[in-house]
Amino acid sequence: MTTDFQPQRRAWLRTTGLAGLSAGLGTLGLSANSVLAQSTGNLVYAGFGGSYEQAIRTAVFDPFAQSTNVKVLTTTGGSDVAKATAMVRARRTEWDLIDAQGATLAQFIAADLLQPLPAGLVSPNLLFNPKLATPYSVPWYQFSLNIFWNANAIKGELNSWADVWNVEKYPGKRGLSKLPWFSLEIALLADGVALDKLYPLDVDRAFASLDRIKKHAVFLDTSALANAITSQEVVTGIINLARLKSVQKAGVNVKYSWGQAMVDIQQLVIPKGAPNLKNAYDAVAYSLQPAPQRKVLASLGYTPTLKSVLAEIAPEQARDLAGTEYTRNNSFYLNSAWWGQHGASVLRRWQDWLASV
Repeated sequence: MTTDFQPQRRAWLRTTGLAGLSAGLGTLGLSANSVLAQSTGNLVYAGFGGSYEQAIRTAVFDPFAQSTNVKVLTTTGGSDVAKATAMVRARRTEWDLIDAQGATLAQFIAADLLQPLPAGLVSPNLLFNPKLATPYSVPWYQFSLNIFWNANAIKGELNSWADVWNVEKYPGKRGLSKLPWFSLEIALLADGVALDKLYPLDVDRAFASLDRIKKHAVFLDTSALANAITSQEVVTGIINLARLKSVQKAGVNVKYSWGQAMVDIQQLVIPKGAPNLKNAYDAVAYSLQPAPQRKVLASLGYTPTLKSVLAEIAPEQARDLAGTEYTRNNSFYLNSAWWGQHGASVLRRWQDWLASV
């Protein structure tokens, strides 16, 4: 298991074996082929919507807009590899920035969809792990996906994915991710694979494990999953920890564990053909300044990647953050290089599997 990225795309291709808008900021909306997307002085950010978008806007893009006089427009699509591929291939790119998770980033790089960043835009030496930087991206925070459970429905604690798969001992509907990355890993852990033996993923074994839980589960995006937890339609499963803490603050009696939690690295990337390239470069650089890093931590609970900001975090807070010395031993990092190699084929199989009865 590793979080390291190869320093050049050619090395990426060797590693992976590959040779080859709805809601806007404030009242502004973004539609397909929008003239606004092409206007000088704008920035189009593709993220994930919902409360996440609101928090990221407040922490990063509102202050960026105020300091630069750039109008930031927002849409969803951060995980949509197919849509990004279609836009770039057709030379009709409307997005300037994509909020990419590790598995998504690897597929973007392998498919040659990204604009390289200028040398020196952000110094990798400022990061807690300089190897996380690629020619196309700079990591701006770490996040985790954790086991959760409704404490009214389940007594005690769930500390492993085998517990989540145990529907006899812990009956009720499971809430799982609609994405194959995140899902195959926990299915293998539920089947008894050790953390240090997880990669390369045994895809057939993972789907066999998923077959056992499928009739007991719903597979949702993060916003829909948070709603299902809030309405208590699901009793256990996996979710982004920041979203779960928002559910807790709303008064729902849910708990979570750091046992077998998955950690991923979030990156801001620029698709080829981005209409507002300079603004995109400026936004990437801005995201790695201390002030927005602190605000992302404060508003979302995501772990900063700047060494200087990490050093400010008190131990009592670090004990409940992804990727710190306190939680690292009980969790694991998603292997983005593996997903860069296998993501497209696994995604096709995953979509067929979800559609099957």
